[in-house]
Amino acid sequence: MRGGGAGREGGVLRGRAGRLGLAAAAAAAAAALVLGLVAPPYGAASAPAPADAALVLSGDVDCLRAAKAAALYRDGRVRFVLVTGAGVGGDSAAVLRQALLRAGVPDAAIVVETRSTTTRENLALAAPLVRGRGWRRLALVTSASHMGRALAVARRALPEVEWLAVPARDAGPAGRRFRQRLAEWGKLAGYWLRGWV
Repeated sequence: MRGGGAGREGGVLRGRAGRLGLAAAAAAAAAALVLGLVAPPYGAASAPAPADAALVLSGDVDCLRAAKAAALYRDGRVRFVLVTGAGVGGDSAAVLRQALLRAGVPDAAIVVETRSTTTRENLALAAPLVRGRGWRRLALVTSASHMGRALAVARRALPEVEWLAVPARDAGPAGRRFRQRLAEWGKLAGYWLRGWV
């Protein structure tokens, strides 16, 4: 008889633990859903005020960031465009440079940084180029979902610079944008844990 009672207690405990586990999983799924729908915050986008240059971060798979920077240049809002990245496609400063040239930005107005592979490196390796040219006000051009982390890293890498947030729309269909935003929250947490933002 005692064995039966202990079995019942064990079953009750397993039942509670199972329900708690299920509730935790449901809460995690709900949090992931919310985070995937909302990009990390960065404050309001800046009005397209004049700046010394636009800094375009790599990761521009559809060249939407390059197009945004080219529009700033054509509108007379920036005199130069600095592109970053050592990867392939939209992660390549060379590819972004070509997109800018096709959009009418002259080669003399394009500055290229070709060694960075992460957001942190984009800013760290762009810093000497920015300082060497005496730029004090920059339009930071990246995707909306990336802007929160990018702006925090930019302010740490170049605290003397006035940063203007100029987000490009997130690329791709809804599912891809959801995955980008969810991944960006994870990257933001990782950067925060390392003390990079």
